[in-house]
Amino acid sequence: MAGSPTEDPEGSRITYVKGDLFACPQTDSLVHCISEDCRMGAGIAVLFKKKFGGVQELLNQRLDVVLIVCNGKMYPE
Repeated sequence: MAGSPTEDPEGSRITYVKGDLFACPQTDSLVHCISEDCRMGAGIAVLFKKKFGGVQELLNQRLDVVLIVCNGKMYPE
C-alpha cells in the first residue's frame, strides 16, 4: 500500500510503499551498496545476491570504488 507522496521545492518526490521490493515494476531501479569484498552474506544483500548474481563479475573487475550513474548524474561526485 503506497503512502502519500511528498515533493520538495526542486521537484523530487518520495513515495513510501509497503510490499515486496523485488516485485517492483521493471521501470524502477534497485541499488544496493556493498563492501569491496562482495561477501553479501547478511540482510537484504543476500536477497540481492540470490536474485541478481553477478558477484564474480564484480570481483573480477578488482575495483576499489564503484561509481553509479543515474539520469546523467554521477555518484559519488
